[in-house]
Amino acid sequence: MGFLGKNINLALIGLILALVVVATGTTVLYQRGLQQRTSQFESTSTNLSQCMNQVTNYKSVLENKESELNATSQDIAKYDTLYGQKVSEVNDLTSELSSTKSALNSMTLQKEQFKNLYSSALLNISSLENDIRLLDNQIDDLKAERANLQSLLANCQTS
Repeated sequence: MGFLGKNINLALIGLILALVVVATGTTVLYQRGLQQRTSQFESTSTNLSQCMNQVTNYKSVLENKESELNATSQDIAKYDTLYGQKVSEVNDLTSELSSTKSALNSMTLQKEQFKNLYSSALLNISSLENDIRLLDNQIDDLKAERANLQSLLANCQTS
């Protein structure tokens, strides 16, 4: 039993040593794996923090752009309303301009008619003045003839 007890003890010691070496190796490998995982986790965590910061920045930019878009939409709505008013005003002014042109054309036509009537009246007055002069001359001639005839009558009655 001495030899066998020694072998068994040696085998047990060898087995314990092998288990300790395996446990130590496993622990070392596990620690290395854990360190790699921890390093990957820290890297991923840092990356995630950066991504979160970027998302926060993008979210703030998005909110700013949305508020600008809302302001622009409101401005567009105001300009659309203003444009509608201006189009209505232009239509009203165009209509008013058209009626004013029509009235101007009518007035111009009436002016020309009055000019023609005035010119015609002036010609008629001139003609009538000539007729009056002729008639005045005839009256003067007839008065002179009457005076001559009265004078002849008076001479005939006295003779």
